[in-house]
This record gives sequence, structure tokens and C-alpha cells, in this order.
Amino acid sequence: MKVFTYTMLAMVFSLSGCSSQKKLTESAPMDLGDATCQAWSGGRAESGSGILLEIPVLAETSNTIELQKAFFRGMTADITLKTNEGKTMASASFKKQMLERPDIVMHADPKEEVGNKPPKVKEVFPFELGSDECVISYLDGDTVKYFKVTGIKEKKARIYQ
Repeated sequence: MKVFTYTMLAMVFSLSGCSSQKKLTESAPMDLGDATCQAWSGGRAESGSGILLEIPVLAETSNTIELQKAFFRGMTADITLKTNEGKTMASASFKKQMLERPDIVMHADPKEEVGNKPPKVKEVFPFELGSDECVISYLDGDTVKYFKVTGIKEKKARIYQ
């Protein structure tokens, strides 16, 4: 009887665990136009490079909705809303990280190595997306929700002087 009880408890707890998969909503919470992305590169090596994602916001449906992050091509960026000439644009700038090699102190005395920083662990990307798809996270009241944007058109790359 004890074995049966423990087995049932184990099954209940294993089935009630949190889901690691993010749930996508069926449609966007607002009317959106055609999304575009544009690769950019700075004129110097230290300028870096990245991708600018822009989505026209045609009409908002609620004041309680706040766009938060964009997930695109294995990268994550915050979304900002910009209004220019009466048009609202949601944009996210994905900066490609440059390979940075910090100075590391190697010493026989471990106290001398205190300033060394541990390596950064690469974050697991939560979605499987095509090159023309992105996922937008938004806050609806107190709940974080996600929706997918497809058919992103790629503009010609911009190279700065």
C-alpha cells in the first residue's frame, strides 16, 4: 500500500510541474503592419554590428498592453515604441556581441585571482523560429503573453562610415 501511495504522489507531482515551453497566443493584441529587418554594421570594429527589427503599430486595442521583448534569429532585445509623423513603430535593436577576452590573472595565490570574472553562460533560446519569424512578448495586466510575427521582409544592409 505504501508503494502505491508513493507512486501516486510521485505521478501527481511530476504532472503538475511548471511548463518550460512558452505558450503563444493565437493573434496579436493589436493591429500590426508588415515587419521589416535591416542588418547594420558600424564603420569601426568597436562599433559592432546588429539587426534592427521594425514593426508598424496600426492601432492599439488596449491601454493595459505593454510590448516587452522581441525574440529573433536566436537573439533577444527590448522593444521601444517610437512615434514619427503620427505613425507608431515598435522597434528592437539586436546588437551582435563582439568576442571579448577580458584579462585573467593566474597566480599561485588564489587571493590574487579575486578580480577574475566567471564566463557567461549562454542563455537558451526559448523558441524555434525561421529566419523570417519573431516572437513578441507583451504584458497584459500582470500576465506575460507571447505572439508570433511571420513574413518579416529583409531590407538591404546599412553600413555606416
